[in-house]
Amino acid sequence: MNQHHSPILFPVLAASLWLGCVLTDSTFAQEQSDPPPNIVMIIADDLGYGDLGCYGQKLIATPNIDRLAEQGTRFTQAYAGGPVCTSSRSVLMTGLHGGHTPARDNVPHYPTYLDDHDQTVAEVLRGAGYRCGGVGKWSLGDAGTAGAATRQGFDQWVGYLNQDHAHYYYTEYLDRGEGRIELPGNPIARHTYSHDVLTDHALSFMTDARQQPFFLYVAYTLPHFSSKTEDRDGLAVPSTAPYSDRDWPDKAKKYAAMVHRLDEGVGQIADRIDELGIAENTLLIFSSDNGGHATVWDRFDTNGPLRGYKRDLTEGGIRVPFIARWPGKIPAATVSDEVIAFADMMPTFAKIADQKTPADLDGVSVLDVMLGQQRTAKRDHLYWDYGHCRRFYDQAVRQGDWKAIRLGKEKGAIQLYNLKNDVGESEDVAADHPEIVAALARIMDNATTPHPRYPVGQRYQGGPIWRAENQHASLVDLPSVSRPGQGAHLQSEFVFHPDNRPTPQCHSSTLVETPSGLVAAWFGGTNEPALDNVIWVARQVDGRWQEPLQVADGSEGESEEHRVGNPVLFQTNEGPLLLFYKVVDPKVGRASHWWGMLMTSDDHGATWSKPRRIGIDEKLGPGNPNLIGPVKNKPVQLADGTIVCPSSTEHDGWRVHFEISRDLGKTWTVIGPINDAANFNAIQPSLLVHPENQLQVLCRSKEGVIAQSWSQDGGKTWAPITATTLPNPNSGTDAVTLADGRQLLVYNHTIKRGPFPAARTMLNVALSDDGKKWEPVLTLERERGSEFSYPAVIQTSDGNIHLTYTWKRQSIRHVVLDPERL
Repeated sequence: MNQHHSPILFPVLAASLWLGCVLTDSTFAQEQSDPPPNIVMIIADDLGYGDLGCYGQKLIATPNIDRLAEQGTRFTQAYAGGPVCTSSRSVLMTGLHGGHTPARDNVPHYPTYLDDHDQTVAEVLRGAGYRCGGVGKWSLGDAGTAGAATRQGFDQWVGYLNQDHAHYYYTEYLDRGEGRIELPGNPIARHTYSHDVLTDHALSFMTDARQQPFFLYVAYTLPHFSSKTEDRDGLAVPSTAPYSDRDWPDKAKKYAAMVHRLDEGVGQIADRIDELGIAENTLLIFSSDNGGHATVWDRFDTNGPLRGYKRDLTEGGIRVPFIARWPGKIPAATVSDEVIAFADMMPTFAKIADQKTPADLDGVSVLDVMLGQQRTAKRDHLYWDYGHCRRFYDQAVRQGDWKAIRLGKEKGAIQLYNLKNDVGESEDVAADHPEIVAALARIMDNATTPHPRYPVGQRYQGGPIWRAENQHASLVDLPSVSRPGQGAHLQSEFVFHPDNRPTPQCHSSTLVETPSGLVAAWFGGTNEPALDNVIWVARQVDGRWQEPLQVADGSEGESEEHRVGNPVLFQTNEGPLLLFYKVVDPKVGRASHWWGMLMTSDDHGATWSKPRRIGIDEKLGPGNPNLIGPVKNKPVQLADGTIVCPSSTEHDGWRVHFEISRDLGKTWTVIGPINDAANFNAIQPSLLVHPENQLQVLCRSKEGVIAQSWSQDGGKTWAPITATTLPNPNSGTDAVTLADGRQLLVYNHTIKRGPFPAARTMLNVALSDDGKKWEPVLTLERERGSEFSYPAVIQTSDGNIHLTYTWKRQSIRHVVLDPERL
């Protein structure tokens, strides 16, 4: 099939420009006995023109979508409604281009973009007896507004009504109609990936509606970026499979895995249509809402030969993959270069359903084009714009092979390209064709109908309506800050007063009980990365903390100064007090290349041996030859005297392992790493002891949750790392098994980025009977702009719980709790 080329019209009449198209009400010819065909439209989110195998992608496999192209027609000149999500979806639903459609950009943020008088594709089809269902990202109206999907023609909707909510794949709820599917704890436990829920509901809808004509709109969110509270790269996905072993950046693996999961969902929908025996009476369309994102790994070539990305009005921002399958109606294994657009879907679907459309649509029916026939409905041009309320307002027009772009940042200068010869828009020929530039400029001048929601030139400064605290509702249901003398909170004091601190900053405390009393240690210096950090020790004598003493500075046995950090104290059952700490090579300066040192004390911390390096003859594996001992949290000594040190490395992703000594640190063996850092980046484990030889580790992670792993054989083997139900803002924790069998954890019950409290501004205590179901029971600190972090916790021989933590980097705080009151 050939592209239809429309001549440029001179002069261009203002009225015809406003309409931009010619409509037809002729019906789709069918046998009277045929039931009306079903319509399934799937759109991906931010999927680029070049992201699919059938469009030239070489590195990411998309077999299911490619199969649709083999069974139907693949269009090479299909256009989204706009360069961003909301405007594109509004064009798709209303048949009006970006200058006329009710929702014209992702900002400003409004509760609704559609009003009662607006008419959508779903309303048109519902008038023909169709049952209309939708899943995914709606973006056009929140619950309780006229724009909610179920008030705009859909019988049911499951997914995200709000644009900003859709950035959360591990959301605490999904919209169902104007109610909710509650997913309590999901942002933390990550038991439900929203994409999978959307697919399940799409499959159920088709199964339930198969006896009547139905319209299913599947607005997937993949592979759109996620909130960075869910993933540091903004690419939250349960697994990087099947690309985990590729020699790619982590971001590339995650993006490829997102596209893979999208392809699987599309395959499930296509397979269900086939299984229900309705394929020959179902039009199935796959497309994307706009071009690919600029941050996608360049080797993926996300937009293929096209210039620009999402948010651009060049082809890379608006030309999208588009595949249509309808066995027996649409030619199989064909490629069409006919020009089609999102605004065409309403008149096309209306023609299929033998329904009239609203007057003055910008789209035209392209049913004949899909069926491989000669185009009958002519159009004058296609129009897009972007940035009504942003710093710059841009416009674009395509008429025939000519494409004009007017950029606000270039003060209205118009670029002109001939797409027939220059699909990459590399040669601006505006100077050679002033008459064409003038004609297309007149179209731009008259293309937009003013709308009070989008005052062009008034830059929007507001924020989203849907905010992170809605997603993490559990964060607001925490105990208030406790004070000494209240409930279980017996005592709170400084190990040294902030006004008399020995160094400008301090961090990463550790605590132990000896026969002579408590001993604490930490590192301190000018700041955390400084070479002047040293290890400090303070003893509690007769209930009072003594003056801190410097015991190690990183120069022991070395020819140059080294940075030290993360001390760990441990009192062996029948032996000396051990002090582990870390030393960092100044040439590298990162914790990924540190090694472990060990000192001992035979007098309960009053004096110390010379430090010695541990594990000189033992190796962790390629890339990191250094043993480091317990990396932050205390070891556990088993009944046979074996010391198990929970440890971790950072040189090749964050990985957890265990260093084991049976001779008080003279020789070592290693178990692990127990994770590959592909799905969980975890460090700084705490060991918990459960009945029947079970062990559990709780870990800091980059994934926004406290991670865990279990061993059923006393630590010899470990299960894969999974999420607990507790958040973690990428900050250290510590835990202890209490004498009554309960498990206690000290941690920051926050997310890394978000409204206060966030990051390390709040410190909490949680309890669990089984290590699986955790309940926050105390809030120790909560102050905007401050840091309370890196706790250490033990239970002493009198039964009380003692913990220390970093207090604003100015001191070490010591707190005593009564477990019987927790």
